[in-house]
Amino acid sequence: MTDKLIRSTTTRRGFVYSYYHNVPSTGKPTILFLHGFPSTHSDWASQISFFSGKGYGVIAPDLLGYGGTSAPDDVSHYRMLNMAEDIIDIFGDLGVDKVIGVAHDWGSILLSRLLNTHSDRFLGAAFLVLGYVAPQADIDNDVQHTVFDEPVDDIWGYFKFFAANDTPALIEKHASIDSFYSLVFPNDPLIWKTDLAPLDKAKQWIEQNKQLPRADFWTHEQKEEHKKALLKKGLRGPCNWYGAALAETNKADEALIAPEAHRVNVPTFYGAALKDYFCLAQVTKQTMGSLCSSVTTKDFETSHWVMLEASDELNDALEQFFDSL
Repeated sequence: MTDKLIRSTTTRRGFVYSYYHNVPSTGKPTILFLHGFPSTHSDWASQISFFSGKGYGVIAPDLLGYGGTSAPDDVSHYRMLNMAEDIIDIFGDLGVDKVIGVAHDWGSILLSRLLNTHSDRFLGAAFLVLGYVAPQADIDNDVQHTVFDEPVDDIWGYFKFFAANDTPALIEKHASIDSFYSLVFPNDPLIWKTDLAPLDKAKQWIEQNKQLPRADFWTHEQKEEHKKALLKKGLRGPCNWYGAALAETNKADEALIAPEAHRVNVPTFYGAALKDYFCLAQVTKQTMGSLCSSVTTKDFETSHWVMLEASDELNDALEQFFDSL
């Protein structure tokens, strides 16, 4: 990727979004890549290189709170429907009509809301690890803790840690940031079941500066570049995505989404990570099968970070899906 292809758009809300953009060759569509926590558009480096080389257009933003994009401290700015409108503003700035959406982690929820409110702007949608999530105006966060009790005890405990006011400062300490990376990008995905998911375990891990060997999918240089990009604006913005979810700021918005818009009628792809113990593949396949009119699925023998661990395999699977649209 080259800095010459980094652009910026000021949205109607007054926030500056930084994003990678290149135009498509004649007849090729544009792909929108939406990253998750705690990342930037650089997580998509392999996909950007592969699909740009095939002639596809690419829009890959640093989402609100990350990298070169605005990072407001106020958690209320991270309402999902408002961030969806920010993405539509980028389309308008570029003169892009329709795209194929590809999303991972929190990006999958953002893509879900874009499909609920602007489905006419999408040729198709690919969800990686975390699948399509329908509007949940009536969700009870405490009740949700019991949904996956058998595979992972208190699966949402880490939400409370990342949403806590003192968490960004704790993570940003010199020693703690490497402990944080060791936990969030682990070389052993099973550690999420014991030391990330349960309530207070992630905080204990970082306070005690526990560390694992570096994950195999990264070189030392790649990890350091990732840290540099993440720390550019600090962790307050990224953690606000969790804060907004637990503060229930999205409920009123999602209640306004018409029930008929909950169903996805564009072709969808689901890339399941079989070693992700939070985003459970079988549950997601059932959900998407009931809510999406057309679903193509592909299993990957990876943890949460499928685009980093199996980039070539993922690129091939996505290309086949795109060719079918």
